[in-house]
Amino acid sequence: MKLHAVVILRTSRISIAGPGAAYAGPAIYVNWHRYLPFLVMHHGGYHRWLMISPAPYMDSIAAYSRLVGLRVVRGASGDQGRAALAALMVRLRAGESVFLAVDGPAGPPFQAKRGCIELARSLGAPIIPVAYTSRRGRHHPKRWDRWLMIRPFDTIVVTYGEPIFISGSESDAEATRRVARGLHAISAGLPEDRPPAAVAAC
Repeated sequence: MKLHAVVILRTSRISIAGPGAAYAGPAIYVNWHRYLPFLVMHHGGYHRWLMISPAPYMDSIAAYSRLVGLRVVRGASGDQGRAALAALMVRLRAGESVFLAVDGPAGPPFQAKRGCIELARSLGAPIIPVAYTSRRGRHHPKRWDRWLMIRPFDTIVVTYGEPIFISGSESDAEATRRVARGLHAISAGLPEDRPPAAVAAC
């Protein structure tokens, strides 16, 4: 699996765009679950932290994430989730950054969950939406999230949206709607990623 990542990174033309790309402090980078295939490699290059479900079937994904440079906390909603979020808070306070698939680990797609809101509100760190386009990419037809798979010799553009700061008076519902809107804004070139009810459902 690591060999595949090395081939992608060495043979592809990769560029980074968007206002959030220049943010220098600790941040919470968020994406829809379908963008994990390349973002695991991308964020691994910055040694950011990722929360992964502690379920045994995710052990190989956790191992792969570490191989490509990520630092991993095991946890998920309802299963060691509180302890995992607390561990991520410690890393953010230490000046490091984390990234989360906000509609994971099992969907429904395009519905942001509030874990990123809790992190941002408690620490004052911004939430920065991230997505990518892939010239040779193909969506996985049998997965709930339709992973956007990349290939060697690809052309990949990683887009960072505007940093989103959460105020103490803002409700969780409004904050998650803003996160969803930020993610849809940088996915505007991909109609599949913008179902009509997505923002309203968050």
